[in-house]
Amino acid sequence: MTVAAARKPGEVPRALSRARRIVALYGPDHPVAVHAMAELFEVVQHYMGERTAVRLVIHEESFFLDNTLLLEESLQLHSLMLELGEREVAVIEFRIGLEPPELGHLITVLNLHIADLQRAGGAARLEQLGAPHIVLGRTHAVGEHASPKTVDPNDVYRAALRAVEELNFRASEQLPFQYRKARLVVTSLIESVAHDKLALMGMTALKDHDEETCHHSVHVTILSLMIGAQLGLDRASLSTLGLAALFHDIGKVRIDRTLLAKPEEFTPEERDVMRRHTLYGAHLLREMPDQLRLAMVVAFEHHANYDLSGYPAISVKPAPHLLSRIVQVADFFDAATSSRRAYRRPMLPGDAVRFILESAGKVFDPVVSKVFVQLMGLYPVGSLVELDSGELAVVVSPAEWDVTRPGVKVVTTRAGERVEPYAVDLGMERDRKIVDVWDPAEFGLETTAYL
Repeated sequence: MTVAAARKPGEVPRALSRARRIVALYGPDHPVAVHAMAELFEVVQHYMGERTAVRLVIHEESFFLDNTLLLEESLQLHSLMLELGEREVAVIEFRIGLEPPELGHLITVLNLHIADLQRAGGAARLEQLGAPHIVLGRTHAVGEHASPKTVDPNDVYRAALRAVEELNFRASEQLPFQYRKARLVVTSLIESVAHDKLALMGMTALKDHDEETCHHSVHVTILSLMIGAQLGLDRASLSTLGLAALFHDIGKVRIDRTLLAKPEEFTPEERDVMRRHTLYGAHLLREMPDQLRLAMVVAFEHHANYDLSGYPAISVKPAPHLLSRIVQVADFFDAATSSRRAYRRPMLPGDAVRFILESAGKVFDPVVSKVFVQLMGLYPVGSLVELDSGELAVVVSPAEWDVTRPGVKVVTTRAGERVEPYAVDLGMERDRKIVDVWDPAEFGLETTAYL
């Protein structure tokens, strides 16, 4: 076990799961089991550091270590979570003074048959064996971990990509959807939007993908949640919006992959086939639980347009559902700025924002469009802009008050002379302004490297 790995809080449930499984297979005295137990002790001690206690908590189908959400482990160690739940263990607290034999007693208790635990109780059995520095709890204070203080946006992003991959695979194989992972990912994205929106903006600025990839669905979900939060949607509505955005393009699994990847412009017949993904998506999601039924509506409507001029043809109501209108703006922005086909270059982010603003009231919902522009600014994060000083800068944060004056990081001159990057808040430094926008590819720049 390396020191770097042991410092990750997720190693605590991982090491616990390994030790429990190996001891059950080989017995506590086998060399492999002895090594696993030593590894568990090292991880717990390393993470505890100078603290007096460390708590591994199960709350709302998620693992927490103290106030840190362990998203990867919540997704990957679901069987451990279920087995602890069956044994009525919601909290495992490790206290200062912990000795290796106590962990052995913990594993013994956790490997007992459920019937044996029901007779004695896990906490009582652990006390009998002699583990004074480990406390098992059946419950914990309600709400204590409902809003975790620490959610790593990078972990959430990677987990979201895997969740979309799994959803697409299950849809392509006509297997039932498993909503738990999608719900957990969306919940974590909502937390990240609330606590570290700028980091997520930087991730959506990654444009080395096209609109048929999992990245696109994740970016649309992030952008949709940002718009929804800006509109003041409540938590339940944000959760529904996030799930709908995650599923919005699920119908593309029914489209031939060679057509999806075609680099040339579509023929009229091929375009008609592509447009059927909205119908396929609605059909795939028709069995969604009641509270998620709107995902089917969004899959069907997200290309219908605010004035119903899009597809599929809709004439029975004045406009698509609000969630569909939110997802449409997010979908257009990411697709327009990321799609890489031989016949079409991606739009610059600022141009895409302006197109949304100019098309408000026709293609896009005017209120959603206005909120999106306020959120992103006229120069979205990741844009390469030219200042009136002749310097080129990467937009690193959206404008707070004036959509034309974001936070930037100067990286080079117009002549191509690299400089030591330095930050400029154009909202505060009124003597500078943006005079032009450039394609980073023309200068060989990867703007996300500066975010």
